[in-house]
Amino acid sequence: MTKLADHLKYLRKQQNWTQEDVAQRLNMSRSQISKWETGETLPDLQSLEKLSDLYDVSIDFLIGRRPSKQQLLREVNRLYATDKVDETMLDIIDYLKQHPDMEQALHSLAQLPAKKRKHIESAVIAVMKEFMRLVE
Repeated sequence: MTKLADHLKYLRKQQNWTQEDVAQRLNMSRSQISKWETGETLPDLQSLEKLSDLYDVSIDFLIGRRPSKQQLLREVNRLYATDKVDETMLDIIDYLKQHPDMEQALHSLAQLPAKKRKHIESAVIAVMKEFMRLVE
């Protein structure tokens, strides 16, 4: 279960928390958190639920289980109360998660005022279409 230990350590560091911080939030000992993060012991189901809530991730994520594309699609559509997210959108999201520079650039673009954003979007789309034409 090294995936669980790795995920717990990663999530804690993402929050800039110490093991003591996590222990206080879960009302547990720091040594218990340490044992989970080293893989020496495994959290019980109740503790997994608390960790899932604390880090706002699924238990499946904590234990290293990746959902199928169809499961993920159902969950995203359920969370956003829509049926507009499809497999193409999931592919885009997956691509962005694998390319953090692109994700950050698009996030920055989304923060711009609409008029500035539309000019940049038009230029980016034109460049991408031209490159796609060249590689086909």
